Amino acid sequence: MRLISSEKESEGAKEEAKVADKPKRRSRAARASDKKLSQAFKEANRRYRKQDGSLRAGRTQGDIATLAHRLKKKM
Repeated sequence: MRLISSEKESEGAKEEAKVADKPKRRSRAARASDKKLSQAFKEANRRYRKQDGSLRAGRTQGDIATLAHRLKKKM
């Protein structure tokens, strides 16, 4: 929506063309936590999936996520 200059002044409209803000820098602890969780998910997937990539019988993606969080806690 474009406004003419008189509308901008009278209605107090803000311009839509904002400069993109830089994403906030993640803390060292947050990045380390992400890395551990990534490694834990790789291990959990290795344990609960077959060689062809399908889930083992009786396992769900939720089981993989639960195991990954437990493994991360042990790291």
